[in-house]
Amino acid sequence: MPEINFQIPDIGIPRGALIILAVIAVVYIIFKIFGLSIKLFVKFLINALIGAALLFICNYVFNTLKLDSFRIPITWFSAAFTGILGVPGVALIILYNLFFGK
Repeated sequence: MPEINFQIPDIGIPRGALIILAVIAVVYIIFKIFGLSIKLFVKFLINALIGAALLFICNYVFNTLKLDSFRIPITWFSAAFTGILGVPGVALIILYNLFFGK
């Protein structure tokens, strides 16, 4: 039986950005299902965007300083964590990676 090799084409969007967009979409659906305030969702969205920007900037700075071992992965958890806590969430993720990372 022939093997099917399916690859997702590279469309120029970083993987981290897709994860953040997916988290925002899932949170929006949850807000709609439970009838929560759109104002609260907008606050979450702003926190998530600021947190994502800070994570990208931190990764860029760490990469520039050749600190590849200190790279902060952008995952579902980090995107949701920064969305909920905002800038303090980014600081906590950085501290966690500093003390408990690789």
